[in-house]
Amino acid sequence: MKENAPKKIRFQTLRTLWMPLAIGVVTVAALAVVVGMVWKDYRTAMMDSQTRQMELVVQSTADSIRVLLEEYADRLDSIAGKAEASKAFRPTVARSDTIRDVWLENSNGEVIYSCYGLSAVCDVLITRTEDISYWQYHSGGEHYLVMKKKAGDETACLVVDSTVMYQQLISEIHVGRNGYIMIKNDDDLVVMHPEAVQWGIKVVEGRQRIYQGKELDMSSLSELLRAQQEEESGTLDYYSYWWADPDLPRVHKISAFRHLDVGGSFWIVSAVVDYDDFYEPVQQSFVKMVLIFGGVALVLVLFMFQMFRLQERDRRSATEISDLKTLNQTLEELHRSEESLAHGQRLQMMGTLTGGIAHEFNNFLTPITGYADLIMADADPGSEIYDNAMEISEAAQKAQEVVKQISSMSRKNVETVYDAVSVEGLLHRTRKLVETNCPKNVELKEENELSGECVLGNATQLQQVLLNISINAIHAIGAEGGKLTIRGSVVPRSELAALFPEEKISEEWSSYVCLSVTDTGCGMDKETMQHIFEPFFTTKKTGEGTGLGLALADQIIRTHRGRIRAESTIGRGTTFYVYLPVLEQQQEREQLQWGVDSKLRILAADDNNKVLDLLDKDLSALGLSVSTCSRRGELRQLLEQQPFDVLAIDESLMSSSGVDFCMAIRGRYPGMTRIVMTNAPTREIVDARSHGVIDGYVVKPVSASTLLAQIRSSRKE
Repeated sequence: MKENAPKKIRFQTLRTLWMPLAIGVVTVAALAVVVGMVWKDYRTAMMDSQTRQMELVVQSTADSIRVLLEEYADRLDSIAGKAEASKAFRPTVARSDTIRDVWLENSNGEVIYSCYGLSAVCDVLITRTEDISYWQYHSGGEHYLVMKKKAGDETACLVVDSTVMYQQLISEIHVGRNGYIMIKNDDDLVVMHPEAVQWGIKVVEGRQRIYQGKELDMSSLSELLRAQQEEESGTLDYYSYWWADPDLPRVHKISAFRHLDVGGSFWIVSAVVDYDDFYEPVQQSFVKMVLIFGGVALVLVLFMFQMFRLQERDRRSATEISDLKTLNQTLEELHRSEESLAHGQRLQMMGTLTGGIAHEFNNFLTPITGYADLIMADADPGSEIYDNAMEISEAAQKAQEVVKQISSMSRKNVETVYDAVSVEGLLHRTRKLVETNCPKNVELKEENELSGECVLGNATQLQQVLLNISINAIHAIGAEGGKLTIRGSVVPRSELAALFPEEKISEEWSSYVCLSVTDTGCGMDKETMQHIFEPFFTTKKTGEGTGLGLALADQIIRTHRGRIRAESTIGRGTTFYVYLPVLEQQQEREQLQWGVDSKLRILAADDNNKVLDLLDKDLSALGLSVSTCSRRGELRQLLEQQPFDVLAIDESLMSSSGVDFCMAIRGRYPGMTRIVMTNAPTREIVDARSHGVIDGYVVKPVSASTLLAQIRSSRKE
């Protein structure tokens, strides 16, 4: 028995050694099979994911170009319509980054008028649709997309800088290491390409002509072009060349493409990338993953099973801790999101309520101001009745200002309408708004050195800038208290040019309004001053500020052709200066003539009978023929029964659009002036006026004087 003991021990030892080895061999073999399967699925999934990203890039690019072409087409339609209506019409267009000029051509294709005198050579017709044709021109190293539309005997042409358009929309989009995005028409003619020499050539024939000294295999590229013609979108791999490389290496490429609808035709937006740009990162990532798994497998084979269980238990514990941390972070983010959503809903509800309040107050104020004016017109100046009516009128005007402030701060500024803005009124309204946010330890002061100057701009945006700067000043003053001064003055252009020597100050304006906000707060150092107008830069604590206020203020002021700067000293305070060009106004202001044409026939439509009664009395007192109605059916009957010279309609008569009604009757009553009465000029109303759907609009509360002024202005135009 003792002699057999060593053999038994050796047998047990061999069995102990061979068991891990056998398990290791089986594990490695199984791992190899699994790795092969995983590699195949992983490669397919990653390649599909990256091609989908390419398709999204192409779709986004095509949508951007489509929107831009539609905008250009709308402008061209407007120009062509006016040119066809009047042979003496000479169109103008505001220059932008892409729009360079507008032409008129005669029947021989000769340019007979150019707004900015731009001349270019026609290269090729890109696309011809039912209404508009697209041509490629060039001048020097610049390429132009010229959109043409017939306008009677002439042709209206909109000249777009396609080089800048490509740089802004496409060239900054990076696809792989050396990939690019190009655009072709439905006949494989290159419309845009990173290589300028290829603009306006056929994809295959043109390149063969350019590189005729080289033997090029275009068969795979030709198959790609056929597929792009037959399918609206997709992703294909093919063999071609890198045209930007002088050696023209033949490479394996991937192309994601999508059709872009252009009238009755289409263009092809195509993103091209090297196949290796997709494949190599996938392969490298998988190799690293395989090495990691192989190391883990080796560790599993070498260590004892007891150690493996211990490690497995530790791994599970670490995973659970990580999951708990992730769950905790997710719950915190969810809580913050719920708070943000609730806050946004409250703000939305407040905006809706204040908009409704403003609408109702305007309806209340209309008869108050109107009847007060009637009383003052009948009473003797200086009498008690006249003074009482004056008090009523002044109180109503103050209430109207409050309603305007509520309305302007509660709605989105979607219309972005520029108008003459009284700087003194802007300064006064800003001070009133700041007062509501100003603590007792801050002394608020307004210094006005203006004399009735106006600027051209959007009052809501300008008030937003001044209010944001003032609130920042209050925060800078803090709990210690101090003084906040809002000042308005006028400075010459030369002073602005000296303050901004590196920028070109326009010579169109000789003087600028200077609005300054000065605080006695903590101040800022030079390093902070260099970054205050950068987006997301803030000195406030996390959650107290976004860092977007001053960046947005700088953007708004520059949009208004102005400038903004700041001066600050630590411990003494900060001053922000806002400069805006002064709007030149006529010295002789046009006075409202009460003695308008007594034969004028006016039809007023509003669902508020008090507004109708006021307009009826005021206008009838002037000897005008006035009819009123409060229902849409009654309005149509009156229009059919007798002719009217003017229609004044509420923007939401019986919960229906007044603009839509004016559009519907435009052809039936072409000589009738159409005026919309609105609580605030929305984008729909402004666009309707510019397109001739309506002739003008008045902002409520409306009175006879404001309505007659708009009628007179509209009928003059």
